[in-house]
Amino acid sequence: MPADLGCRIVALPQVASRLDANYEKAKQEYARHVPSILGDDQTIVDGLRTNGVFVTSLERLNIPGTEYFLEKADALERQHLPLQRSVQAGADAIMAHPEIYRWGLHGRLLDIAENYLGVPVGYDGINIFFTMADGRETGVRLWHRDSEDRQMLKIAVYIHDVDEGNGPFQVLQRRIPNYDRLASGRFPVLTQRQLEGVLPDFDMVRDVITCIGKRGTVVFSDTASFYHRGMPAITRDRYAIFFNYMGRVPLRPFRCERTMISRAQVHQLAKELPARQRDCVLWRNALPLVARILPPAPTYGST
Repeated sequence: MPADLGCRIVALPQVASRLDANYEKAKQEYARHVPSILGDDQTIVDGLRTNGVFVTSLERLNIPGTEYFLEKADALERQHLPLQRSVQAGADAIMAHPEIYRWGLHGRLLDIAENYLGVPVGYDGINIFFTMADGRETGVRLWHRDSEDRQMLKIAVYIHDVDEGNGPFQVLQRRIPNYDRLASGRFPVLTQRQLEGVLPDFDMVRDVITCIGKRGTVVFSDTASFYHRGMPAITRDRYAIFFNYMGRVPLRPFRCERTMISRAQVHQLAKELPARQRDCVLWRNALPLVARILPPAPTYGST
């Protein structure tokens, strides 16, 4: 309920217009501070601006520490297998493998995020999903849009090979009539059948980008601007890690912090980070006082 109250407040016309004006001003003022990027990184940003999604690989990114990151991800899977029915790794598992959390704070990834978002970046942590091959349409396997900010960036890393049978990430390329601009941010959540109902000429091949790939595939996506889902897994389980980025002063901060770790644990992880990374992690420090009052919405329950 507090998060719903916050949504209603920021949707009030007089509040929304002021917030939008401040946001545009912040983007204009920050434009000269956005870090320069070249080559593959610029291609990623261009792909996001065109399609809302870009698929590459850990090998192509070649970020230092990636092999160690994958070793820790494999160790986490071995630890989690006996608890496979709990579909998201919990706080203890994340805190036991801080290298996974910190991988998402590499400077190149932050540079890509800032170039796409156009404002200082807030790092909203990670979600580690073990998607069961049960075929269910539930949670984030439904078509939805994230509402934390006007634009967002999520980076998914596949720890297993992913094909159409074990839950690839999917992005809808079409706009849904009357759903594109809802000031409250409460975009309807849709099953596949409901999506086909609101888009009568829907065609999966034409209208959806399905992100399949080998272990180490990396998917950059704007989950606030585009409807997306994790396709229900049928043949095999899927294991993937999602890294979450938004503006450092997001539109709806009370819809952020939807990972499994507490604020105290976030501060613990931030202690030994360089200044830039620490500021990204402790993004709440940049919020106006009134925005810190409302508690966050509940964490994700399933994938």
